[in-house]
Amino acid sequence: MLDQVEVFCPHCFANYFVSPERIPEDGVATPCKKCGKSFTMVRASGDPIRDRASRQQGFVIVQAKKRRVSEEEPNGYSSRELARRKTDASALSGLFKKKGFKIGVCAAGAAIFVVMGVFFFWKSSVHSRFEKGLRQTLAQASNSRVEFKVESVTFSSLGGLTSTQGCLRGLALSDREARKILYYADKVYFQFDPSKKQFITEPFTLRVNVYNSKIILNGCVVEAGGADGWQASFRAKEATAELEGMEVLTGQGIEVTLDFKGGDWNADPHFLLGNADLGLKVKQVEAIHSSVSKNVDIRLSLKNGLFPKQGKEAQAGSASYTETMQKKWAESKAVASIDRCSLSILGSAVQLGGKVEFRSPPDETELDLSFKAKDFSRIMKFIHRMNSDTFDRIVLTLVDLDEKNVSVYAPNTDSLDLSLSYKTSRITVNEKELKPLT
Repeated sequence: MLDQVEVFCPHCFANYFVSPERIPEDGVATPCKKCGKSFTMVRASGDPIRDRASRQQGFVIVQAKKRRVSEEEPNGYSSRELARRKTDASALSGLFKKKGFKIGVCAAGAAIFVVMGVFFFWKSSVHSRFEKGLRQTLAQASNSRVEFKVESVTFSSLGGLTSTQGCLRGLALSDREARKILYYADKVYFQFDPSKKQFITEPFTLRVNVYNSKIILNGCVVEAGGADGWQASFRAKEATAELEGMEVLTGQGIEVTLDFKGGDWNADPHFLLGNADLGLKVKQVEAIHSSVSKNVDIRLSLKNGLFPKQGKEAQAGSASYTETMQKKWAESKAVASIDRCSLSILGSAVQLGGKVEFRSPPDETELDLSFKAKDFSRIMKFIHRMNSDTFDRIVLTLVDLDEKNVSVYAPNTDSLDLSLSYKTSRITVNEKELKPLT
């Protein structure tokens, strides 16, 4: 079948379909069936100038359809390639109709379903163990006075093969006696990897209500791991402290770290014996109209410390942690010390150092503490503005020491130099022995 093209009468624009191959070389004249007037059709010569001249004479140029090279179809494939693809499609369609193929597809689908079911069952068990361990830890950390609890724990199915993502809702620390919440975080999104023993949270907001002060910590991140011992860190981007609705203190760049290495205590399997390090860093603390402190860097250490293990026995032992310090730490001969204390308060350099060696009986416990501060009056003015009761107690202590001929504060240099020692039930302040304790 010859290809046909559409042509129009130049007088009334009636349309006709003709085959360019049927038109002679010299053209052909034909009458229009609609208007009755004749017009001449000529085949296109391929020369634009010649075809333009024919149009100017009133001829209708019939342009033959262009064929693609190598008999290509409109989709870009040649007839041979198209035929081959049709054959492949037929073969593939036949494969789909085979009974064996259908059985194989069903078996593969069943296998995938079983694997996914086992995976989700395993993830569910991981989630269950994590939530159970978390609630046991919070219960172990609680005692007769304070209570840790979380309202709910939800998990995400997008945690991956080994890691777990979830959210802690309503994480709180409450005072049982006062019946009020001391620390509260509404939502804490976290990620936990059991294989690497790593736990990290996304930034969250922590609200604190202690000592008639309300503190809001923004951008809090908790990170913990147990690859070598146990390490944890708490970072807060910014903290704001309010007293009676008025902004008092703001802090930036707060970081608290805790490291522990140890194992079971042979003398009592309910406790862990080990060494712990506690660090505190604060970039800047500001009051309403002035800077209070900058670049705070404090590090405390505990050697041979005892910590209750998780379990019912530990819960009973943690009811009175003071008793644990007095008895258990004395048995393990624990030593607590201030390894580093770099602090500047209102531009005044403060140095603090010391250690406590726990002994049994408690009378044999030894303590050494040193405290030095320049421009001490600035610090006292700030303390008076913040808490008058604390100010009064410090003043009474200094007056009492002065009456006992113990020189601690030097008014001429506005500096305080305190060296405190406790050994064999005797207290020595700045090399001046005070009366024995009874």
